[in-house]
Amino acid sequence: MEKKKMRYIECLFIIIALICMSSGCIVDDMIGDAQGTLFEKVKFDDDSNYTAVAAEQAVDCEYYKSNGEITHGYDSLNTDKQKECYKAINEAVYKISEEANENNMYPIGKVTVNDGSFSELDMDVCIKAYLMDNPQVFWITNRYNYGSAGNQAIIQLFSYVSGTECQKMIGALNEEINKIMTSIPNNLKEYHLEKYIHNEVLEKCTYAKGINTAEDGWEEFTVYGALIDGSAVCEGYAHAMCMLLNKVGIDCYYANGYGENSPHMWNTVKIDGNWYHLDATWDDHDNAYFNYFNLNDKQIQSDHIISEKYEDKKSDESLGEVYNLFLPECNSDSANYFVVESTYIYDFEESREIMVEDLVNAAKNLDDIFTVKIDNSIDFQDAMDEMFNEDPYYMFDYIKEANEQLESGHKINDKNASIIMLENFNSVVVKLEYN
Repeated sequence: MEKKKMRYIECLFIIIALICMSSGCIVDDMIGDAQGTLFEKVKFDDDSNYTAVAAEQAVDCEYYKSNGEITHGYDSLNTDKQKECYKAINEAVYKISEEANENNMYPIGKVTVNDGSFSELDMDVCIKAYLMDNPQVFWITNRYNYGSAGNQAIIQLFSYVSGTECQKMIGALNEEINKIMTSIPNNLKEYHLEKYIHNEVLEKCTYAKGINTAEDGWEEFTVYGALIDGSAVCEGYAHAMCMLLNKVGIDCYYANGYGENSPHMWNTVKIDGNWYHLDATWDDHDNAYFNYFNLNDKQIQSDHIISEKYEDKKSDESLGEVYNLFLPECNSDSANYFVVESTYIYDFEESREIMVEDLVNAAKNLDDIFTVKIDNSIDFQDAMDEMFNEDPYYMFDYIKEANEQLESGHKINDKNASIIMLENFNSVVVKLEYN
């Protein structure tokens, strides 16, 4: 009984779906959902004073593989005309007016498609595909004008800022990205490179509460908001992860769907040949601890709804729907955080040596957390009881043995333990405190 009196367990029983109540993504007017206004007689003003901007400034370092080109959206387009429109958007977005219109938006170069029957659905999917492939083009508004002239469809996109102001913002973003690129430790494998970038984004960014529309703060929907302003909603987190990971040669895209009954965006990422779900937004929470780091389809669907893939939509009834342009199958758990990072327990006595060794290593690094994965052959709740709640209190014994090998300042507090039980992953996170 003496042993039990010395132990105080603060146990946070967390259901994964509830982890992110304070950092969920509640966005009613997502910036990626373009909204068009039809002009029956196209008379777009060509008198604006346009400034050419440049968005790419490569840095010379080990991990900067390329310009981070992403093509999943383009590759998902159905027709040659859609791809023609996509390319025309790419030519237009880097020319921005210095003069705002009556809605305080700045026109960019016009987009023309040689097909008078080009529909608004065609325009909508092309704009979505382009902006998702090009997170560095952060200044485009979610409003556009369109119409037809003869056998041409014409689209007028807009920027939130003037060309001069946009170039300043691009410069600040490039500088920040290059700092991140050059800060990455040498010789990291894909998993650890992904983890480094994930942690950098979460370190720099805080979830922007109360942002429901672009009018509340358009920057929060962009990579600029995430990395420069340090404030973003789910789209901003997803764009930052996608842009940075692709720049270091890791294939990353987006998943669209719903979380907490609201539209939500996260990422899909390819690590060592397998695709996974990665939700940096829902990891940015005091009690998340990589709960959404490289999940398979089954795991992510425990609290996310994945929208259907865009296939051959031919009706304007599809406008306004949340859909995915590219959606890989995620059926592996080999790069899941808890699989890679956790110490496995197959048997409490047989696992003692490795548990103590890993605790010593964690304490030497003054790690904040220590994760343990329970083998499927052991009942999870029984394991939790034996480790923390009743004799023989295995975890406290492991900590005591580890402390015998540790120097002052690195000894782990063995009088209490704060834990987070993640039954979905057969894992437990132990918060480490030091004496």
